[in-house]
Amino acid sequence: MTGTTSGTSGGTSGAWTHLTASDGHRLTAYEARPMGPEKGRLLIVQEIFGINSHIRRVCDGYAADGYHTLAPALFDRAQRGVELPYDEAGVQRGRDLMGAVSVDDALIDVAAGLAHLGGAEGAAIAGYCWGGTIAWAAASRLPVRAAVAYYGGGIGNRLDEVPRTPVLLHFGETDHAIPLTVAEAVRQRHPPAITHLYPAGHGFNCDERASYDAASAALAKRRTLGLLQAVF
Repeated sequence: MTGTTSGTSGGTSGAWTHLTASDGHRLTAYEARPMGPEKGRLLIVQEIFGINSHIRRVCDGYAADGYHTLAPALFDRAQRGVELPYDEAGVQRGRDLMGAVSVDDALIDVAAGLAHLGGAEGAAIAGYCWGGTIAWAAASRLPVRAAVAYYGGGIGNRLDEVPRTPVLLHFGETDHAIPLTVAEAVRQRHPPAITHLYPAGHGFNCDERASYDAASAALAKRRTLGLLQAVF
């Protein structure tokens, strides 16, 4: 994946670039820069569907809002060029790839992305689905300025990790994959973390899913931008 891919949110253009992780692994990443003044830098962590059109639009959207964004292809360690559809076959393949890439390896590649964006506390991180779990782990292990997790299904298994940076979590009240007890456990174990519930299901931010909820997605985006504005 090389060359330029036009942004879809207006006022931006995205392009594929390459990163080198600390263990020598080379991976691709989708990068989008604002056309005007830069407000901050944001690393986007993918769902189990790879750096597909939805994740690229997320990058383009934040770039249009003034943020230099980067989405590393974390599945490159198992298979390069992954872009999966939101159907049963895509879900199954995504789960297989998720099982082939450990959180530790994903964080090595996230660290490479953070270095590309300026190094220690140079960027915030926002993750979706599997990426939400990675963002939560990054908040306790990597020097990020802030962390945002959308429906991070694995967060409930990582409550012993203590974030060292401002954290914002978005969960759906009717999420079939994440029980509401996860959000409540976060609130009890980590009171500084800001946790919001939305009248929506899993994947509510993605307009390519049947579970897309435009009102919830818009509110979560406004809250995310509010956090970014506060830390940059």
